[in-house]
Amino acid sequence: MKLLLKVLLPLVILGAGIALTTYLVATKPVIEPEAVKERVWTVAAIPIEFKDQSVDLNLFGSLKAVRDVELRSLVGGEVIEVSDNFREGALLNKGDLLVRVDPFEFEAKLNENKASLLEAQARLNELLAMQKSEVTALEREREVLEREIRNVERSNSLAKRGNISVKSLDDARSALSRQRQTVELREAQLDIIKPRISQQRAVIDRLEVGVRRAERDVSNTSLRAPFRGYLTEVSAEFGKNIGASDKVARLIDAAQMEARFLLSDSQFGLLLGSSAGIVGRPVIVSWQSGESELVFSGQVARLSPEISSETGGVEVFAVLEANEYTPLLRPGAFVEVVLSGNRYSDVAKLPDSSIYENSKVYVVMDGRLEPRMIEIVARNGGEIFVRGDIKEGELVVTSRLPEIGPNLKVDVR
Repeated sequence: MKLLLKVLLPLVILGAGIALTTYLVATKPVIEPEAVKERVWTVAAIPIEFKDQSVDLNLFGSLKAVRDVELRSLVGGEVIEVSDNFREGALLNKGDLLVRVDPFEFEAKLNENKASLLEAQARLNELLAMQKSEVTALEREREVLEREIRNVERSNSLAKRGNISVKSLDDARSALSRQRQTVELREAQLDIIKPRISQQRAVIDRLEVGVRRAERDVSNTSLRAPFRGYLTEVSAEFGKNIGASDKVARLIDAAQMEARFLLSDSQFGLLLGSSAGIVGRPVIVSWQSGESELVFSGQVARLSPEISSETGGVEVFAVLEANEYTPLLRPGAFVEVVLSGNRYSDVAKLPDSSIYENSKVYVVMDGRLEPRMIEIVARNGGEIFVRGDIKEGELVVTSRLPEIGPNLKVDVR
C-alpha cells in the first residue's frame, strides 16, 4: 500500500498541475493589438516673402574724437597768466587762451633783430647810393674818354699834314691813356659794389627771417585752443616754469566724433565684392545712455590699413554728422552701429535655423513636409537671404528637427 502511494502521489500532483495550467491558459484574457498612430511633429514656420532687401550689418563699436591732440608749450619760460577756463573737463572755443608765458626775453630778442635789420637796410641804402654815384661818374668819364679818342684822331690827322708837333700828338695820346685808366677804375669800383649789395641783401633776408622767428616766439608765448574741444590732463599752473615742448594739456574735439567698429573677415569680403565699395556707405549710430538713446547719422570715412591678426577683422571709421546732441558725446562710449549693406533684388529672408544641408529648406504642404532646393545669396549673422524653388507665401519650417525628412507630418504652431 505504501509503495502504491509513493507511485500514485507524484502522478496525481503532476496531473493536477497540468490541469491547472490548461485551465489558466484557456481562461486568460485576450488583448487586441492597438493600431500604430503616425506621430505629428510640432514645428515653427514663416511665410516666404520675396522683395528687394538691403543686407544691413548690425555691429558694435566705440566713439573716438576726430581730433585728439596734446597741447605743448612752443616756448619755455614762467607761466604768468592762466585762463579761468583752464580746468579739467572745460569746454574751450577755438582761439581761447590757455596759458601765457613771460614774453620779456622774446620781445627783447625781437627788438634786437629789428634793430639789426634797420642797420642792415641802412647799409644797403648806403651801398645803393654809392653804386648810383659810381654809375653817374662812370658815365661822365666815358664821355670824357670819347672826347679824348676824337682828340687823338684829330691830332693824328694834323700830324700827318705837319700841322702839329710830335709832342702835341704824344700829349693827346697820354691824355687818352689816362682817361681809359680812369674809366677802368670806375668800372672796377662798380664790380666791387655790386657783390657787396648782394651780400647785404642776403644779410637783410637772414635778419628778416630772424625777425619773423622772434615775432612767432612772442606770439607763441600765448598758448591758445586750436579748435573747439574739451580740456583734459591739465598739467600747467600759474608761476610754473615750463620748457619748450612741455605738455600743458590735452584737447579733445567736441565738434565732431567718429565711430570705430570692426568688420569680420566674411563681412568685409561681402561688402568688398560690391561695386559700391565700403568707404562712403551710410551708417546709423546709436548711443544708449541710461534711458536716453541718441541717434546719429554718418558715413564710412576710412578703413584700417591692415587686417588685425588678433581679431581677423578690419577696423572701420565712420564720421558722424554733427547735430544738437554732438556736445553730449564722449570718446570711448559704447555704441551700436547699423552699416548699410549690399542691396539684393527679389530675395527672401530666412533664419539660419531653416537651412538644412547648406542648400535645402522644408515647406509645409497639406500638413506634410516637402524639401526644396535654394540658393543662398547672402548671409548676415543669423539671417540668410535666398532664392530658389520656393514660392511667395509658402510656409518654410524654421525649427531644427533631427529626424526631419520628406513627407513628415507636422503641426505648425
